[in-house]
Amino acid sequence: MGLSIAAMILIIVAIAVGCSANKNEFDVSGKEEENILPGFISTVAEIEKLVTDDKRLVINYFDAYMWVVYADTDAAGVERMTYIYKFASENEAQDMVSIRSEELAKNRTMTILRCKAIGRYVVADLKDTSFANVSRSILEYNFSGLVIY
Repeated sequence: MGLSIAAMILIIVAIAVGCSANKNEFDVSGKEEENILPGFISTVAEIEKLVTDDKRLVINYFDAYMWVVYADTDAAGVERMTYIYKFASENEAQDMVSIRSEELAKNRTMTILRCKAIGRYVVADLKDTSFANVSRSILEYNFSGLVIY
């Protein structure tokens, strides 16, 4: 009898703690956290104004997609990057989110941090370990005609 009362008290305490927890500390809703890393692109205006600066290298990859590599000028290697695909409409972009995500996930060196539609663009933020030993200056040299300034 005493054991069942103790178990009942523990259950009540666990429920009370769970119900009173701050939403930011106890979120199991599955909602995507927008700013896991600084610099996530979140608006069409940001996409349309993207240019190379001290913290990122922006490449128009033969009009297939825009490739944003996050690395300052002194970085020894890069891992974090963003692919931005442009579509004819917002609906088409929304339909392509899962397709692009699945395509990118096939590359075992990539970890997708976020893939979502922003207006008529699909924005895929990821880490790619295959670029860990590639410096920004090498990328700038190899894609010199495609860099957006």
